Amino acid sequence: MKNRIIHSFSIMLCLVLANSALQAQQARTGTNLKSKSMPYTTLHLNEPDEVSRIRELMVQGKKGEALSAAENYIKKVERLLLPGETIQKYYAYNAYCTVLTSHGRIEEAVNSCSTAMEQEPLKWSAVNNRGTAKLVGGEVEEALSDYRTALSLVEDGNASAQDTILHNITLAEGRLP
Repeated sequence: MKNRIIHSFSIMLCLVLANSALQAQQARTGTNLKSKSMPYTTLHLNEPDEVSRIRELMVQGKKGEALSAAENYIKKVERLLLPGETIQKYYAYNAYCTVLTSHGRIEEAVNSCSTAMEQEPLKWSAVNNRGTAKLVGGEVEEALSDYRTALSLVEDGNASAQDTILHNITLAEGRLP
């Protein structure tokens, strides 16, 4: 009788563990490597799904929808985040900066990137994006300053980011009087 109870308990435990493993496999990771709708060569594993969606809308040329998505994401982040949680706010304001720049709303874009930079001062992307907003707004010297700062923040070995920023520096230097 005792062996039968132990055997039954063992079977039940195995079923629970198997079900948990199956559920873990089905969890959404935010990365779909076989997606035809997102033909990127770079995976952004740390960025929130909302930012991926905003990027996708921008790539599709749906700037109005991207703006709405970015504004909604900021509202969500501002409503739900606890004090001291900075990374989500960084992503939200950095994405918003990019969308605002594409709409020619330069002052707002610069402010948005500055807000992102306040959240995560050691991340290069918002500094680079603020430089781009300034470059689009005709502030070439200020853009170069931001690009150089962004380059100093890039981790060693991140050649893709370094190449992007160096390209931006070259563009900005080409606009100097």
